[in-house]
Amino acid sequence: MRKTLICLLLALALVAALEPHVRGRIAESVSGLTAQQEEQAEAANAPTFSQQLGGASRTDMLDVTLYFRFADTGVLGAQQAQLDIRREETVATSIVQKLIDGPDIAHEHLSGVFPQGTRVISVTGEETTAFVTLSDSFLGRPDGAPADWEDLPEWQEEAALRRRLAVQSIALALTEDGRFQRVQLYVAQNDDEIPRRIPLALMDTRVTDPALVLAACPRDEQALLTQGCALEMAMEAWQAQDWAALYPLMTQAQDEPLPTLTVFETEMADLGISLLTYSVSPGSVSFDGQSATLVLDAEIRSRDGGDAQIVRESVPLRRVQDNWAMELKTLRSLMIRD
Repeated sequence: MRKTLICLLLALALVAALEPHVRGRIAESVSGLTAQQEEQAEAANAPTFSQQLGGASRTDMLDVTLYFRFADTGVLGAQQAQLDIRREETVATSIVQKLIDGPDIAHEHLSGVFPQGTRVISVTGEETTAFVTLSDSFLGRPDGAPADWEDLPEWQEEAALRRRLAVQSIALALTEDGRFQRVQLYVAQNDDEIPRRIPLALMDTRVTDPALVLAACPRDEQALLTQGCALEMAMEAWQAQDWAALYPLMTQAQDEPLPTLTVFETEMADLGISLLTYSVSPGSVSFDGQSATLVLDAEIRSRDGGDAQIVRESVPLRRVQDNWAMELKTLRSLMIRD
């Protein structure tokens, strides 16, 4: 850089001794070179999205992972998305807004958990913690709930579950790629009100102390529909003979479309195979991330009383619409033993 500056000074000295039109052309070239070097220096020193709280200095397409409730379960499934981040936005704010908006229609087994009317008031950061303030509609009536939902224990439990999933969906999305390490959630009526901490009793109906409030939440992998969680849920549904709960975890094979839920329930009932015990390994994921293999140990029983053992059997899963699922032929192979 020092040599370049010396050269530039010598060039400018020569310009002074030349004809005006020659001086003009040389000055323009030197000016262009200087501007180009300044731009390159700025690009080299430009902060990353994480360094500037996800701020974007121009229009950019950014790949992110969003998390929404999977079927009617207590875990979150994934959705890959691209965000168009503009000058006045931040990555963190855009991610939270996308979570509130809900999943796209292509992800049929995913659903949003934020009540209608929930707004993002602010998203700020301090070191490794993101501070998110939502409108207090977040604590209001859950979508689909009756007018007297607060008097119904089942809806109080459902509302608390959705709030927990909502908090963890924000924590998972904002801790992705190490943007942050934890998320502190607040609510407020509007931009002018001081944000309020959320009573923990609104997240967990077992909590009775009104003084307890929601603390900063780290990433919780147990809230994710991992390959191990998917097979655990499938086995749990099989054991309970809850074919409607098992169905969202099934997918079609290349040579066989997935039947309707009614046909699936009929087939399972006709097979009459009970799952007595089971044990599932954490599993491993392929290098391309699109398949996983787990190990299953289980004991099954047919309707006529015959028992069979499944010993260290490899169970493949596929990533379908960004989430793990089992082919129906795989389930049949587990149920029908030679």
